[in-house]
Amino acid sequence: MPSSLFFARLVPNRPDFPLSMTADEQATMRAHGEFLQGQFAAGTLVVAGPVLDPAGVFGMAVFEAESLDEVHRLLERDPARAVGRYEVASMGPSIVRPARPAGS
Repeated sequence: MPSSLFFARLVPNRPDFPLSMTADEQATMRAHGEFLQGQFAAGTLVVAGPVLDPAGVFGMAVFEAESLDEVHRLLERDPARAVGRYEVASMGPSIVRPARPAGS
């Protein structure tokens, strides 16, 4: 079965989370960033980052994986689960461009 793309939305436990993080939560978010960097290096993470929605900031990521279950197992290891919850959905047919070469 070919790999598929999955959209993951990280919803923080409280609406003011980005502005009110404690020192422990900041450390958790640094560990989350390291986790995502590892997934990027492994080739499972396509793109990730915060979405600055006026209705409430949230994190998003797109993963390439064999199944939804695989993504859920992967996200169980993400330290950010301590500060929020993931909503994950399969994506339909998608167009993905390769990364631009550096300097272009």
